[in-house]
Amino acid sequence: MAAGDNTYLESDGKAVNVDLTSTVAKGQVAYVDSWLGIASDDGVSGDTIALSIDEREYQLTVPTALAVVKGEEIWIDVTDLTGHIPDSTAYYKATGANRVRFFKATSDQDANDIVTVKMLQQ
Repeated sequence: MAAGDNTYLESDGKAVNVDLTSTVAKGQVAYVDSWLGIASDDGVSGDTIALSIDEREYQLTVPTALAVVKGEEIWIDVTDLTGHIPDSTAYYKATGANRVRFFKATSDQDANDIVTVKMLQQ
């Protein structure tokens, strides 16, 4: 059998199925099975859900103290979690130990701590 004889399209790669060990809500930023993304559904421990990992543009809430401006890249310390959810102290403007690149801001953080972002490939 030649290499590639059994190659087929698995998915569009915009999401990955992950197995939860704690509760997540649809739309939450989550780190599961070594993937950082946005939960596509609600789920509890033992559930398998899709985690969006694509490079589309999203609006999300960030910690007030982060002060994100357009063009900045944000990293998540994946050891600073409650369950699968990054704590407010997990967000950084620079790479470092245990940090996974998450997004690049396409707008400044507004008064409600909402920023428009483009998720980045991990």
